[in-house]
Amino acid sequence: MSRYPKPTENLGVMYIAIGGRSLWQLRRSLLSLRHHCPNVPVALFTDQSADTCPDVEYRFDVKASGGYQVKPRFIPWLPFERTVYLDADTVVLKPSAIAPAGLLTERFGYEAIYVHGVSKRCDQVGICGVPSMNSGVVMLRKCQRVLDALAYWRRIYRGGNDEVLLTKALLHHAVPSYILPAEWNCRNREQVRHYSVIRITHHRPVLRLVQPDGSVPEDLIKQWWEGSVAKSSGANVK
Repeated sequence: MSRYPKPTENLGVMYIAIGGRSLWQLRRSLLSLRHHCPNVPVALFTDQSADTCPDVEYRFDVKASGGYQVKPRFIPWLPFERTVYLDADTVVLKPSAIAPAGLLTERFGYEAIYVHGVSKRCDQVGICGVPSMNSGVVMLRKCQRVLDALAYWRRIYRGGNDEVLLTKALLHHAVPSYILPAEWNCRNREQVRHYSVIRITHHRPVLRLVQPDGSVPEDLIKQWWEGSVAKSSGANVK
C-alpha cells in the first residue's frame, strides 16, 4: 500500500469498517449510497476479510482496533482527489447527498465541507468561540493544505473524541471550509424542519429501515420522524 492511494476517479466515497460488528451498518449504508448515487466509486478501509464485506471498487486491508482513533489514522489517506467520508452508520436519502463536493474545486475555492456537531462543543475548540464539527460526514479536497491539516490532526490525536481536534487542525491551517446545514448529517429529528429535506441521516434507527434495494420508503421515514418506529423493516438486507 502506498502512502496515499490514488484511484483514477476524481470523486469518491470513503468508508472505514473495523470489527465485524460494523459490517451490518456498512452494508445498509452502502446500499443506500448505491441506490441514490450509483455511479460513485467507493473505497473501503477494513480489517475484515473480503468474503464478509460488500463489494467496493477499492478495498484497503488494514490492521486496527476500533474506536475514534481510526478516523485520524485513515481519513488522511484521502483515496480520491475529492473524498466524501461517511461513517458506516449513515444513511443516504437523496441523490444530492454528495453534490456539495462540487464546491471542492478551483472555481469555488473550498477545500473542506462539514456539518457542526449537535452538541456544538463551543467551549472545547477554544478558537474564537466556534463549535466543533461532526466528523461523520466530511468532504475533503486532496491538496497540500488539507494534507498538512490532516497530518497535524493525526499527530496530535491521543485518544478520545476526534472531532474537536479535527476542527482545530482545519482552523490552524486556514483550510477554506463550507459549513453545511444539518440536512447533510441529521442526528436528531429536532435539527431539521421536515423529514423530506434530509439528505443524509446519522441516526442508527434509520439504518434498520433500509430495504434490500437501498431505499427507505417515505412512509417509514415519516414513522421514524413521528417517533413511532420500533422495529427493523429492512431485515432481509444481508
